[in-house]
Amino acid sequence: MQYVAVAVTFSVLLLGSFALFFHLLQDQMSRGYLEDVLLSGKLQAAEVARELSTGEGPLYRVVETRREALGRISAVLAQKEVVDHVQVFDERGRLVWATTVRTEGFSGGFPNSNLELLVLPEPEQVVETSREYQIRMPLEDIGTVVVTLSKPVLEQRIAVLRRRLLKHTAMAGGSALVLLVAAVAFIWHLVRRNARLEQKRRLQEDLAALGGLAANLAHEIRNPLNALSLNLEMLEEDLTVGAANGDTVQVARREVGRLSKLVNDFLVYARPSPPALEPVAVADLLGDVASLLSGACERAGVELRVEPSAGEALADRAQLTQVLVNLALNSVQAMEGCAVRRLTLTGERGAEGDEVVITIADTGPGIPEAELGRVRQAFYSRRKGGTGLGLAIADRIVAAHGGSLHLENRHEGGLVARVVLPSAGRRSGVHSPLGGA
Repeated sequence: MQYVAVAVTFSVLLLGSFALFFHLLQDQMSRGYLEDVLLSGKLQAAEVARELSTGEGPLYRVVETRREALGRISAVLAQKEVVDHVQVFDERGRLVWATTVRTEGFSGGFPNSNLELLVLPEPEQVVETSREYQIRMPLEDIGTVVVTLSKPVLEQRIAVLRRRLLKHTAMAGGSALVLLVAAVAFIWHLVRRNARLEQKRRLQEDLAALGGLAANLAHEIRNPLNALSLNLEMLEEDLTVGAANGDTVQVARREVGRLSKLVNDFLVYARPSPPALEPVAVADLLGDVASLLSGACERAGVELRVEPSAGEALADRAQLTQVLVNLALNSVQAMEGCAVRRLTLTGERGAEGDEVVITIADTGPGIPEAELGRVRQAFYSRRKGGTGLGLAIADRIVAAHGGSLHLENRHEGGLVARVVLPSAGRRSGVHSPLGGA
């Protein structure tokens, strides 16, 4: 929430700065545009005054002799929408000549004197009214040139410029805001990612320390369990066959065996051995696995099929045999109570030829979709009495081979486990086991 608050505050400040920048810029632009227009009007008035100052005689005669030049000036002024009209008054304030943006120049008569427009002592001045600006340029002592600029037209021009400025400022501000949001989102992503990595690192350190302690403890427990199992076996031989004590000893031996398997599985999981890779023929490997499974399948009433297989995997034969036997025994146990009990082992080359896929398919109930992602977790078991380490060990061994283990439910019922390994031709390097102490 702190990062969000900072990001929102920074966004508000950014928008406020853009709004202030727009306000200051539009004021400066309006003043600058008005000054430019007034300066242009002064230049036009000065040009008319210069044209008329070169003549001799009364002002109205000078206007008549300069009518062609004044016409050219009128044509130029007609193109300036902000200039409403230009007027020339004599020394008595009578209109001598005028032009508008609608009429290209006409000579005026001699109306009543305009006292306000008598020759002023100042060289020039700008008079502002409610509707216009008047730029007055004296003609020495013979008259005055007045250039009138329309205020409504000027305001329209400034409004257009302001709209353009607002549009460009909004585009710039929007782009900056989008970049800011993207930067904040990226920084937030990095912060959360770093937090997760730090949490994961600490968890791995804690698990590594705990795993090392547990492995040492399991190693110390295994030796007394082996001694206890041997003594129970000797005790069973000394007792009378079929006696109640004999049954008790058998139960004790079975429980000791279960504890011993749990300890051994834990040691394999906590201290994995790196695989010694070599080319392994898939057909021969599946034949060995079938030999090891034949007894368990016969006792469970499971039909075991080994499909013709091809290809060579780059693997540790002993570790891969352990993985396949473990997966197959899970399938045999899962099919208990099913009407059809069939286990199929298949090996084939991958689509691109650089992989070998070994498939173990059964006709059991499968695994609920919600639990497919959890069955590989250590100590998670769906079977009563299971250690919950079989699939975790298998997944770790396959990953150490540079391969992957996939579990999928079949549409016709049952589960299929696919072990994907590098082929012998690819000569993949050894991968480090994932995790572990």
